[in-house]
Amino acid sequence: MKFRFILFVVFCLALLTITQFSYATHIRAGEITAERVSPVTLTYKITVVGYTDTRSSVIFGPGDIEFGDGREVSLNTESDFVLVESLGNMIEKNTFVITHTYQGPGQYVIRFREFNRNDATLNMDNSVDTPFYVETMITIDPFIGINNSPVLTIPPVDNGGVNIRYIHNPGAYDPDGDSLAYFFDEVTIKPKQGFQRFVNNYRSPASSEFSFNREDGSGNPFISMDPITGDLFWDAPGLAGQYNIAFQIQEWRKIGGEYIMIGYVIRDMQIIIENTNNRRPELILPPDLCVIAGTRIEEIIQGSDPDGDPVKIEVFGDPIEITSSPADYSPKSIFQQSPGIINFDWQTICSHVRQREYQVRIRITDQPRSGPALVDIKTWNIKVVGPPPVLEDVEQQQGRSANVSWEPYSCGSTAETMQVWRRINSDPYEPDSCETGIRAGYELVGVTNMGVFEFLDNNNGEGLAPGNTYCYRLVAAFPQPRLGESIVSEEICITVDVDVPIITNVSVEETDTETGQIFVKWTPPYDIDRTQFPGPFTYELFRNTGFTGNQNRVSVVTTSDTLFTDTGLNTENLVYNYKVILKQNNVTIDSSSSASSVRLSPTIINEAIELNWTFNVPWNNVVSQFKHEVYRNRTDPDAQDADNFVLIAEVDPSTSGFSYFDDGSHNGVSLKKDIEYCYYVITKGIYNIDRIDYPLENKSQIVCARPDDDRLPCPPVLTFEGPDCTEFLSDKICGFNSFEHELSWEPDFTGVCDDELNEFRLYFNQNGQEGQFNLVGTYSPFEFQATVSNLTNYRGCYYITAVDRSGNESEPSNIVCVDNCPSYELPNAFTPNGDGINDTFMAFDNPFDKCPRFVVGVEIFIVNRWGVEVFTYNSLSSNENDVFIRWNGRDKNGNELPAGTYFYSATVRFDALDPSLQEKKLKGTVQIIR
Repeated sequence: MKFRFILFVVFCLALLTITQFSYATHIRAGEITAERVSPVTLTYKITVVGYTDTRSSVIFGPGDIEFGDGREVSLNTESDFVLVESLGNMIEKNTFVITHTYQGPGQYVIRFREFNRNDATLNMDNSVDTPFYVETMITIDPFIGINNSPVLTIPPVDNGGVNIRYIHNPGAYDPDGDSLAYFFDEVTIKPKQGFQRFVNNYRSPASSEFSFNREDGSGNPFISMDPITGDLFWDAPGLAGQYNIAFQIQEWRKIGGEYIMIGYVIRDMQIIIENTNNRRPELILPPDLCVIAGTRIEEIIQGSDPDGDPVKIEVFGDPIEITSSPADYSPKSIFQQSPGIINFDWQTICSHVRQREYQVRIRITDQPRSGPALVDIKTWNIKVVGPPPVLEDVEQQQGRSANVSWEPYSCGSTAETMQVWRRINSDPYEPDSCETGIRAGYELVGVTNMGVFEFLDNNNGEGLAPGNTYCYRLVAAFPQPRLGESIVSEEICITVDVDVPIITNVSVEETDTETGQIFVKWTPPYDIDRTQFPGPFTYELFRNTGFTGNQNRVSVVTTSDTLFTDTGLNTENLVYNYKVILKQNNVTIDSSSSASSVRLSPTIINEAIELNWTFNVPWNNVVSQFKHEVYRNRTDPDAQDADNFVLIAEVDPSTSGFSYFDDGSHNGVSLKKDIEYCYYVITKGIYNIDRIDYPLENKSQIVCARPDDDRLPCPPVLTFEGPDCTEFLSDKICGFNSFEHELSWEPDFTGVCDDELNEFRLYFNQNGQEGQFNLVGTYSPFEFQATVSNLTNYRGCYYITAVDRSGNESEPSNIVCVDNCPSYELPNAFTPNGDGINDTFMAFDNPFDKCPRFVVGVEIFIVNRWGVEVFTYNSLSSNENDVFIRWNGRDKNGNELPAGTYFYSATVRFDALDPSLQEKKLKGTVQIIR
């Protein structure tokens, strides 16, 4: 009996020891952050944070840290700084700071591992013998800018209650303004015990082993994290005890037009769940805000507790953490009688503008009489946008250009570029509250840096069309990684003087393959300087094939008149565009803008005929008060004279575009399958001058189709004949940009395809196989080859179709693509001695086969042998957009550098369809010889 009593005492002591040890916990949570110390060095301040339970006698910090570059040290012996802070609730925050210098660019995964985790963690096996492990990734790359990892501002110190939804948010913000995403995936992101080693037998806290119902009593308990706000919900714990989870905070930066993940931080944290009757407090937040930089935000945030317990309200997140004009709130860190109130105050400034909203995390904590304190965390979003730029004036300059000027931008010290947008005719809209950027209908015509306050718009050297009204707006754009745009400026318009002829008519008067006729009319140069150009004037009319360009250019006539009927044309199959050259005493003064004929195309759709018309003209054909007219022949399909056609529709182009669907509904008589219907349209448009009779009316060619003719021609077979890009450019000067493509095709009459062809249509898309192909040529059924010339780029894709007599168009042929042949080479030495020979480090400009070809931009970063930056250049941000670099061997302060070897890292971006050709990394050395 005595022996049994002794065994009982020993058993109780052992049980007491085990119980005490289970509460003598050690590591509750942790993460790593990395901060770049200086923009001119690769030194980082790496902070390891561990949250521990004060009931443990174990000291945090003896673990090992790996820097991702092969170096590893012990944290407790190598740290520069150590801080232990009490957070209350028997939790301490242990902060270790260690400095490390990397030797070069790269992606580095920083790892920390320490023994041991707490005992008795329910959702893993043998936690007391399982190491604690976290990691963080950073990217060091001079071409994406400085990268600091996200900082987590809300400590993981809150306990939860059984059957009560648990809430946590890490309160992450990014010092660089990168976009953050929260990743919680219990398959790929779960607690680890080492690099690529998960803890043993991890189970989700929301599994049926630990969770039984949601807080509201319904089934399907879950644990999840909002990828945008970072709100973590476990709804709801069903069993008291301690659990472990891990999640990843990713940072994304927009580089080259797409978002790329450049880093992440993993937080591994413990959740302690207790039995309690306490109820969670609740927050009342102001509505989300959007303000213009410079606005002061003063708001009240309220919270209450359903049990009447005191509450403490705290604010975390970006506005609190930023260094320039941070937000503040009061009172801080005190419990108030429920309901509690704090006052939030933030004076926004220009440097706060960014694309993403600021996420203000509000946490309310109650103070119950017994049991665990509970929290509620909510996110309040604040968007800060740039103020609208202020346009001063738009003045017409020589060459039919417009000089757009504006006031210095009020946020010019933080914005990066000013965008100049243009449209024809006014759209006097006022942006909605905090609406940034430009609305559809405007074209981006220029971008300047913030030190420039004017822009000359010459329409890419073509000049603005006389007689048109051009309206301008400005948008300020902010740099990456924050990005962001301003509210758009007000609109200012200008009507271009008619100091050259302006074409008013290009009207098809006769449709035929050989005897077609087009009537062309233009105005005199009304506003020309008669002192400088007294006249008399003559006009030379040029005709070209296609909607634009000067393919098959022909001088049609030289006349003193302002109208001409061009004859002997293939108006049935081809489109023509015209330009008028103004001359005095046989000397060219200037030229008009070009204008094309109207091309009408029918398509058979369900025993009806859809008509679409296309043109390229300098006047405005989208005017609601002038309807486009659709005419159809009466009964005799062979009679195509004007008297045989009747008006069947008036189309408002501002609402319906340039399209009409003829199903016979205009007169209640359905189209008959066996009748061929013929059509033409009359377009109507205007200039913005009052010396012309409006509307400007222009006819399309006549086109015929039959509703029952739904048999399509077979697609032709297209081939590319050349020339080869590299071969073609081998003897061309740098900057050459006039290319041509030779193509041929064969029709296909196999199967049940329609063999009564009317034409071939060649389509081109300069941007590859995806997107919009545009018609670039129509050819008779007896033509099987074409040369597309005067292309400013070599890349592009073609397909060809066959069209039958009813306008039925075949499926596209095979697509034939050709690509640019990018080239960029740098020398390995130069002699900046002022003798005019090899004075600068620049891309080769001779021989021609080494010329830079199809280069969009060049970024280069040059350092000396100690890794100190001596020169940087980005052609995309320079005024000249010079891709040659032309470094003169001086440092950033203009001082001559000594002779020696220097190291460069360059990124060259090319204009190419193939993604593998669009960027080239160059790394090498260049020697300065003096």
